[in-house]
Amino acid sequence: MQNETSRASLPMSSVLFMRGLNGDLADGSCGALHDYRGAAKKASAALSANALGMFPLRNGARVPAVFKAFKLLETVSLSEKPLGVSELSRRLQMGKSTIHGLVTTLESLGALEAVNGSKRYALGPRLHALSARAGNHADLRRIARSALERLASRTEQTSFLGVPADGQVTILDIVHGRPALSISAPVGSSIPLVAGAVGKVLLGAWEPQRRRTFLQERALPAFTASSIVDPERYEDAVMRSVERGVAIDEDEYIDGVRAAASPVFGAKRQLAAIVWVAGFSRHIDTANLERIATAVMTQAAEISKRLGVSVDPETFHPSDGIPRT
Repeated sequence: MQNETSRASLPMSSVLFMRGLNGDLADGSCGALHDYRGAAKKASAALSANALGMFPLRNGARVPAVFKAFKLLETVSLSEKPLGVSELSRRLQMGKSTIHGLVTTLESLGALEAVNGSKRYALGPRLHALSARAGNHADLRRIARSALERLASRTEQTSFLGVPADGQVTILDIVHGRPALSISAPVGSSIPLVAGAVGKVLLGAWEPQRRRTFLQERALPAFTASSIVDPERYEDAVMRSVERGVAIDEDEYIDGVRAAASPVFGAKRQLAAIVWVAGFSRHIDTANLERIATAVMTQAAEISKRLGVSVDPETFHPSDGIPRT
């Protein structure tokens, strides 16, 4: 354990842990973890309440802002296409300024997201996370579980499922491969937006102009000496990942850790989640990393298929959500 720890010193910002021989989790980061379990329980309770007007409200009591927000979310969820402020205003019979305020707030919380950088909105990734933690039988976590188990078994490394929310990627599920010593992290914890392979997949799903603006306006963090901090080089790495359908991380997020990640597509062929496998570099040489990358891409496509989207890496372009012809 000591030898492995010395080879993979984890940064303070990391939420990754090392799983010991006895199955316990040894903290390798000492960093604060972003755990949304409490917020998720409250949101789940709200979802089961009468805020949507589907059932009579006791004593007629309701908070107007909450009622309007849930009516808006319900309207978006029932629409076959993303909706803009004007259309939402018409359908809900609310003023555009009211709708704009609700949309802005819900987008900042990850409950809504602008589709491909447009002014039209669909349900956001935070709702997937809340649904998973609430134990919904149709949730993304349940659908992806068998694929994660296959990945962990075939690669002997740890497989992860995560969704982007609030400028981070929140971990929904994890399956350990190698029983003796492997990478781990608590479900509900988060990793930074541009961390390693996961960050490349996420930015690869963005509209190109949004990605360029983001990279130009923000300094990329140097997690390790191998991190890509030059915006042009980072965008090149993102585009290579888009073309391949899988992103690679060689000690870029954490020293001594390698990973491969692929996108999962859901309704309306938008990015629904990210699947990745991570392990210690001493266990993953270049050839093995390529095999892991292929396995990750295959299982991510399988999850997408179970979500109703047929994904062929040769014809699907994650940056715009439209099959290439």
